[in-house]
Amino acid sequence: MATISQNIFLTKKEKLKCFSCGKSIAPGKSFVAKSENHKGTCFNCSPFEGYVMLPSGDAAMTRRSKKYSTLCGVVLAWNQRRKRYERRGQLVEEEAIKKARLECIADQANRDVKNKKAAIVRDKKDREYIIAFANAIRFRYSNCPKDREYEIAKHACQKYSGRVGRTADAKKIDTKMIDLAVEAHIRHAETTYDHQFGKGKLKKEIRADIRSDIDYILNTWR
Repeated sequence: MATISQNIFLTKKEKLKCFSCGKSIAPGKSFVAKSENHKGTCFNCSPFEGYVMLPSGDAAMTRRSKKYSTLCGVVLAWNQRRKRYERRGQLVEEEAIKKARLECIADQANRDVKNKKAAIVRDKKDREYIIAFANAIRFRYSNCPKDREYEIAKHACQKYSGRVGRTADAKKIDTKMIDLAVEAHIRHAETTYDHQFGKGKLKKEIRADIRSDIDYILNTWR
């Protein structure tokens, strides 16, 4: 029988109540629901009481422990900087973790070899993508300084950065994503933006002050 999976949200500032017992759920506590806007239950009223938290990070352990567990609770926490929920791990039965760990130990050597080969392929594709992104920048901003397109592309496409170059739209070499990457570079490298903080101005005000400078450089580079 396939494992039944359920999202578990670590609440932020909303005032939530358990759909089952009616008690309030404090910020940062577990809230079991199908979506962040859905009605749900507190952890005590959920079927996950007694389950063990397996943190994210080990794909093999995550996949195999889910396979051996009757239920799997995917724990999602709010990332304030990125304004989205992100996976923190999963709740599974303790016995499922034990079985998964034994399985992982048994084929660790084979998985290490496969992972190294996969990493080489990923790095090659990543380099090719950065070059393609840089070429797209040069095509759209033909007058930007020499080799600056590679500097912009490397920064925008840095792994795990969450920057525009790592988005799904950017992977299609989307024009909007290119513009955002170039604009971000100009903001930090060509204006006084970074030096304006700590002087009593809000970020929104600082960005408004340098908007005309950014627009002028964007037009010049085009």
